[in-house]
Amino acid sequence: MASCCVLRELQQGGPALCPSQYAAQRVRTAGPPPRPGKMGLLRGSPRRPPGPIRPLRSWAPPGPGTASGWRARPGRSPRSSRSMEPHLGFRGRRALVTGAGKGIGRAVAVALSKAGARVTALSRTAADLESLAQECPGIEPLCLDLADWDATETAVGAAGPFELLVNNAAVAVLQPFLEVTREALERSLDVNLQAVLHVSQIVARQMIAQGVAGAIVNVSSQASRRALRDHAVYCSTKSALDMLSKVMAMELGPHKIRVNTVNPTVVMTDMGRINWSDPQKSAAMINRIPLGKFAEVDDVVNSILFLLSDKSAMTTGSSLMVDGGFLVS
Repeated sequence: MASCCVLRELQQGGPALCPSQYAAQRVRTAGPPPRPGKMGLLRGSPRRPPGPIRPLRSWAPPGPGTASGWRARPGRSPRSSRSMEPHLGFRGRRALVTGAGKGIGRAVAVALSKAGARVTALSRTAADLESLAQECPGIEPLCLDLADWDATETAVGAAGPFELLVNNAAVAVLQPFLEVTREALERSLDVNLQAVLHVSQIVARQMIAQGVAGAIVNVSSQASRRALRDHAVYCSTKSALDMLSKVMAMELGPHKIRVNTVNPTVVMTDMGRINWSDPQKSAAMINRIPLGKFAEVDDVVNSILFLLSDKSAMTTGSSLMVDGGFLVS
């Protein structure tokens, strides 16, 4: 070890120098100190020699543990593909969908079945249920007119128990207020309100008896919040449905049963496309929707699936507007 007062130029084999002589010699030979350059580097400082940049990740054909073909750097474990996929938790759960023969209800039944749920599809039209069973063989059909109280009690009670319920069945009899008939009023109340209350009672009692948490989604409408010409009965029944859903949420919450509604604007089902095919008629409505379009069936289905799933575990008593902003215009 060198003495604290003497230094030697080891590389040049020079003579021993005292510290002050050594420092003076280094200044004379090294020149002025380098100045700071861009990015905080010192000018004149040695730079990293050019060479290949080590990639953070490399691509390879997908294999076990890799969801997309990208492999993590050595020493880092790849992300689980399971955590990158949406998981709604429907596999093995029993679901009842009313009004499942056409449109939104049919699409919801198919989506739930494909997600692994055991689905019972309820409709009063046997031909629709037959075609649905051919399209999605795993679905169990149930042909029933929900306006029949006693038949509903027997059939739905025997088909259960269920953990998920979508009340989609509805009728829309459009008449000017001064021309509303008793038949139209009674039919609308029977299906749009009474049937929802009755089916929900049956299913909720089963959930409570089984001690399982459940979710109910009632398909309402933007018409529950906005007066529409010739929709006196329809608007009234959908408004009543929204309030019924809130009371259900309050009373069923302690049993771990959530209740919500989806409230769509005009939806482009097969029937919707026919009813709104007139450009003049559709333009009047679309002009009141900030997004400038009607809803597609998938827009409503995705909202229903969200409210049924554990992704909305803290949501109950709410109305999810699927209206493109209609109510804020």
